[in-house]
This record gives sequence, C-alpha cells and structure tokens, in this order.
Amino acid sequence: MSRAIHPKDAAEMQMPQKRISLIIRDAGLGSRRKAEDLIRERRVTLNGMVVESPGVTADPEKDHIKVDGKLIRRRETSNEYYLLNKPRFVVSTMSDPEGRQCIGDLVKPLSKGLFAVGRLDFDAEGLMILTNDGALAQKLGHPSNRMPRVYMVKVRGTPDAKQLAMIRKGMGIGDGDRVGDIEWSVIKTQKTTTWIRLTLYEGKKNEVKRIFYRIGHPVRKLRRIAFGPFSLGKVPSGAWRPLTPAEINNLQSLLHTEERP
Repeated sequence: MSRAIHPKDAAEMQMPQKRISLIIRDAGLGSRRKAEDLIRERRVTLNGMVVESPGVTADPEKDHIKVDGKLIRRRETSNEYYLLNKPRFVVSTMSDPEGRQCIGDLVKPLSKGLFAVGRLDFDAEGLMILTNDGALAQKLGHPSNRMPRVYMVKVRGTPDAKQLAMIRKGMGIGDGDRVGDIEWSVIKTQKTTTWIRLTLYEGKKNEVKRIFYRIGHPVRKLRRIAFGPFSLGKVPSGAWRPLTPAEINNLQSLLHTEERP
C-alpha cells in the first residue's frame, strides 16, 4: 500500500527544487493548475508514494513520477504556439466533463498536449493563446509581467460620468477583491447599450463583469481583442493561426522574470 509523501519528506531526500506540478506540466499533461488538481485528487505518485502537496519537489531525470499509474516522461516534441479566436458559449478548456463544446473540439487537427493561456468566460469570446510551452505560458499569465488584456465590452444602458469615474485602480468588486491598474474609454453609445474599451493587467475571475456590475451596468457582450503583444486581428470566430517567429521572439523578449517556484 502506498504511503503519502509530504514536502518535508521530499526536502530530506535532497532532490532538486523543481515542483512536481511543473514537471507534470512540462510533460504535456496540462497546465500547472491542472497538474495541481491532479495532485490534490491523489492521482500522482513519486517513487511509489502518493504526493499530497503541489509543493513537493523531484528530479525529473531520476525520479519515477506517475499520473494515474502511468509513468510520465519528458516531452521530446518541439514547442508550439497558436492564437485562437474563441467563440461565445465554448468552454475555455481542452476537454469538458459536462460534455459542453470546448476549445479542444475546435482544434482537434492540432497536436495533443496543448493547453490554453488566458481563460475566458463561457459566454465571452476572443483571443486566447494555445501552447505546449508550460514555462512560457506561466510567465505570460503571471501578474508581475503586466501583460495587458484588452477587451471590447458592451454594457447595458449608458453609464454617466459619475459611474464611469468609479472605474479606477483600487475599486472594490466584491469578495475582498480590488482592481489593479486599469484603463478605459467609451467607444460608442447606442440607444440601450454602450461599448467600452477596457485594459487590465491582471486576471481575476470574472473581473470585467464584476467591474461593470459594480457601477450598475451589467455586461451584455465581452470580447478580448489583445493579450500581451498579440492582437486578434481578422482571425474568424472559432479559427486559429500559428504565432509567427517574430511574435514568439517579441514575447520572449518581454518576459524577463524568472519562473516562480
């Protein structure tokens, strides 16, 4: 019977300080978040012992790490990068246990092992990045790198000047969360709705919807048109394209922080 392994036990083994969640991610089994979920579900073993914490470290060259009883191996394939225009009412994951349409259904012709960077709500649309480069994806999404996320937001009604003035750094959006740096401009006012261009530098859950709910003008449509150095351009809804070498080089030049443990 397998016994559980704790972070303290791992430290005593004097293994290199690389988290198992990152090793699983780099093997192409999903994002770091997915890897941490696998660990919490007790589906990961290290040298025959159940891993109980994402903080456990291991040597990917020497240790035996298994997920659902299968030994993981370092991926030998090259890194791939794609820009996807996610449609509305599509789940921002490669698979969905509830059977809903997900981005994995849209990109079946692409190689396996890809995962999404910069998730969007089920009813939101727009730019997402798909890659199997876990380290780069981690940096792209890390708040310290201040990658701008640009949205076109259609809200109900016409916010007045006082309401719009509430959209600023530090505004409370519920559950103890506050907005970080933010930029906005009114693009178009219609009879019953208003289009606003919004730029954020973090990725709090449902942040855009919570901002506009807070000022009394709920979101009716949400589209992300840019993320970091990437722009949606004319990619049709549901379609994707590979990132160009210039785009990849540009991204790598912007990411200077070392990966967080």
